[in-house]
Amino acid sequence: MSDFRTDDLPVLERVDAFFGRLGENVLVKLRGDHRPDLRSDQRVLSMGGIVVSAMTGTVPSMLLRRTPAIVARADTEEVRLSFSVESRSIGIGKDEVALRPGDWSVVDSALLYDIPVADGTHTETSIGVPYSRIPVRRSRIERLVGRPLDGKSGYGALLAQVLTQIVRDADSYRPEDASQLETTAMDLVTALCCRASDSGSFVPAESRRRNLVLRIRNFVRENLHDPGLTPGSIAAAHHISRSHLHNLFKDQEETVAAWIRRQRLERAADDLADPALLDTPVHTIAARWGFPRPADFTRAFRADRGVTPGEHRRRHILPPG
Repeated sequence: MSDFRTDDLPVLERVDAFFGRLGENVLVKLRGDHRPDLRSDQRVLSMGGIVVSAMTGTVPSMLLRRTPAIVARADTEEVRLSFSVESRSIGIGKDEVALRPGDWSVVDSALLYDIPVADGTHTETSIGVPYSRIPVRRSRIERLVGRPLDGKSGYGALLAQVLTQIVRDADSYRPEDASQLETTAMDLVTALCCRASDSGSFVPAESRRRNLVLRIRNFVRENLHDPGLTPGSIAAAHHISRSHLHNLFKDQEETVAAWIRRQRLERAADDLADPALLDTPVHTIAARWGFPRPADFTRAFRADRGVTPGEHRRRHILPPG
């Protein structure tokens, strides 16, 4: 993992360092003067054969151009998917791809392209994957180059969420976690590309299974507040049987119901330890996380944490004595 923050550098070195990093992959043509308030935070993670990067910053107006000389220096033939919260465009050959906020772009490392960047704040997450690592025929992936892919729903949204979390939590992972993180990212890239190319049946069965588990976990996290969230409702929402749902989780550390309960208790414990929520009654926090009956919440919390919700709050917020 490597981090780059302009704030960590002397003021006079920031501009040259920023453009030096950009120049490793593209030719930079400025449109106007350097901005005195140029700022950039970048993080790059290598996980096996793939590279995930994230950048946010305030930058000047410029044109990023991938030239024949830069293409010739490329070590591998790869496809790069990039997600941005801002609208943007990419010129590939004679074609210009207009991208809405939240779209994924797909570019090939062997192609020449232009990316105009407007003056202002930009946030982007990207993943570079060698063609050889995607279990889909290369011709199918190449047909996606120059097409915007939806990043606001389905696999596109899930990939954006997962990569954002991987980058944000990078310091908490151990070296042995890299293989699992790579598998998770690759499953989602494969599913997104197959869905976009109308070739869903080409997604390997094991990747489909892992992606379904990931979608279910994400669904649960978004609906923890619903007291009606049960294995039955989860199965119905994903158009599978309850037995199929339980089968998906048979290799996990916990059953579906136990995992839901732990997620709810963890969120409730975080709220109880938040000084900003000191005036929020315990029963309100319990109901917020799917425990409509205070007695049930207190019993479950004590069994999980060894203390009552009130004791947990006092230990984390209230001063001793």
